[in-house]
Amino acid sequence: MKLTKGFVDILILASGYQSSGLPAHWDADNISRAFHWALFFENVVTRLCKEDIYQDSVEELDAALFEMTSDPSFPQGLAHLSSATLGRARGFILEHFIQNLPLRETHLRAVLTAAIEMDLSDLSETRHDNLSAYLNKLTLQNTSLKQVQHRSSGMKDSVISYQDQPPTNENEKCSSDDFTPLAIQELIRRQHAMSCISTAEAVLDKVSNAANCSICKSDYVLLGEQLKHDNQLAFMGYILDLPNSLEFGST
Repeated sequence: MKLTKGFVDILILASGYQSSGLPAHWDADNISRAFHWALFFENVVTRLCKEDIYQDSVEELDAALFEMTSDPSFPQGLAHLSSATLGRARGFILEHFIQNLPLRETHLRAVLTAAIEMDLSDLSETRHDNLSAYLNKLTLQNTSLKQVQHRSSGMKDSVISYQDQPPTNENEKCSSDDFTPLAIQELIRRQHAMSCISTAEAVLDKVSNAANCSICKSDYVLLGEQLKHDNQLAFMGYILDLPNSLEFGST
């Protein structure tokens, strides 16, 4: 639980801001350390869940997490934190790094650099040609990525459905050398989200312009009716006043 509280602090900073409200600055080295923390929690929770004798410990952990997240001062964006969440901590922290803050080039470069370095480091423990093995793993990802891109390529001017987003199931289990694919999945999710936002903004602009044109047209019609009404009143006033004018003229 003490370590989990530290991980919560990391997640808060990964969202882009310090507790003081100032922007949080991340480099590849610190992002790599955050990934190692996430991997640690995944390993611990996975081992606990695999053994039946530790089920009571998992329940105690969830109860302690619930008590911690129920505190009114606890960040509401992390209120769903549980052992299942910690079991997919890498995807969870990548989501915070990529989804929850303005994704500047320097930040994106730092995230990808940290992910690639961790993947290469893991492969170097079992493979001599770790770079070739890493590139081969990325090649295997192309098929699934192309399928996702193909499904969304014809939807440029429409809202992309939730089914077209890569899955982020809490029960997904990934090997220890897949930080880069996880980062790519989160980037695709962000791209889809931004596409949906752009589509919504374009639709709202069209609705707003149509509404403004309708209001302008109705105002023009109303103004015309008002002028017509005023002219009729003026004409009636002139007719009613005509005898007085004639009388005045005769004298």
